[in-house]
This record gives sequence, structure tokens and C-alpha cells, in this order.
Amino acid sequence: MAFENIVNQIKSALKDEVTERFGQALGDLGITRQVTKNSSISDFQSSLSRSNGMARGNRYEVEITAPGNHPGGSINRTINLHCNTISMPGHNLEQQTQRFGSEPATEIVTSHTFAGNILATFYLDASLETKDWFDKWQEMTVNPITHKAKYYDTYKDGSMKIYQLVGNKRTYGIKCEEVYPATISPIEYSYESTDMVQLLSIEFAYRKWTEMDDLESGTVARKETYIGTTRERLSGNGVESDFERRQRIQQIFNQ
Repeated sequence: MAFENIVNQIKSALKDEVTERFGQALGDLGITRQVTKNSSISDFQSSLSRSNGMARGNRYEVEITAPGNHPGGSINRTINLHCNTISMPGHNLEQQTQRFGSEPATEIVTSHTFAGNILATFYLDASLETKDWFDKWQEMTVNPITHKAKYYDTYKDGSMKIYQLVGNKRTYGIKCEEVYPATISPIEYSYESTDMVQLLSIEFAYRKWTEMDDLESGTVARKETYIGTTRERLSGNGVESDFERRQRIQQIFNQ
């Protein structure tokens, strides 16, 4: 045991001596040798520097666009500025359980959905012009006299853009398509709320959202495309199957 300790001490001394001589040789050449150590704190700080800091919940921008035939105009800059809170929608994957024999079950993806509505609140002006603008948008979906729903194509062209900001710069953005105000919440009044600004809560329905590629112009490059139809290669449907093709080629060689 004592012999092993002596051997370890000798190895350690030799290692320190080699390291010291190597450092002196680099110093003679004018090279400064720095020893860096992995640090989770420094890595975390570096990641913040690369990403311009953390996302702030109060740094956002909203652009709401109603259909072009909206009586009050499709764009109202005041309403966009008065948006007090907004929820950026999520994305859900629909799953189905698949099991083969006695193997453990696997959850496979069968489809995807954009479930839920977009929740938002708006500061109300004294004349309630913000509420009136959304009321007129809802009247485009249902006739207020006959109470009959209108065609979807008459009000589906609404959209909403939600941006994450760092300072005044847009760093991320999504565009929601086929947007309309599904629910306009009631407004509550009280004599006790003398110093409170009145808010209007609205739930927006939408069909889907897409991440924007160009944040400055607010455009989306990716579009849905029609890939056409396919026919399965089965015997008897007029399309030669792979098995039939191999048989035909084999008969040619056998002739």
C-alpha cells in the first residue's frame, strides 16, 4: 500500500513538472495559455447574450384585421394599441394508441388541431368605439334581425398577427387565419371602481396559425398546396402492379 502511494506521488510530481515546463515554453513564444473550465452559469449567461435576453410578457405587438367589408373599416390602429392582454395560441397533436401483440402500447400521431380560442382584453374609450367596432364585426356573422347565421365566406377573411418584441424589434411572430370575435364578454359597472379603467374581454375564434418568415412585412411564405390524387397499384384497376411488371419482364427473358 505504501509502495502504491509513492508511485502516485511520483506520477503527480512528474505531471505537474511537465505542465509547468509546457507553460514556460508557450510563454517564451509569446503565447498565453488560459485554462477554461465548464461552468453552467457562464453557459447560461452566454445563451442570454446570444438570444438578446429573456422574453418579456409585457413586450408584444398585436395587429387585428377584420374582413374588408367591415362597416367600420378592416383596420383600426386604436384597437391594436388598446390591446391590454393577449394569449398566443398553442398547437395540439391528436394521438391514437397502437399495440402489436403483447408489446407495450405506442401513442402515434393521427392529426393536429389548433384548439381553443384566443383570449384578449382591450382598454375601453369613453364612447365605447372599441366595443362598437367588434359588435359590427359580429353582426357580419349573424343577421341581428332574422337571427340567421350568414355564410362562412362572408366573415372568414379576418386575421390576427401576434409578435414577441425585444425592445422595439420583432423577434418572433405568428399569423392567425380566419379570425372573428366569437364571444364579447359583458361589461361590469360599479360605483366603487372610481379609479379603474374599464376593460373589454373578447374571445377570438380562428382556424389555424402559422409562424411568420418575414417579421418586418408580416408575411408567411409557407402555403398549403394540393398534391393531387394517387391510385393504388392493384390488379384489375387498369394500373400495372409491381408484381405484374416483374412477371411481364421475366416472361420476356424466358422467351
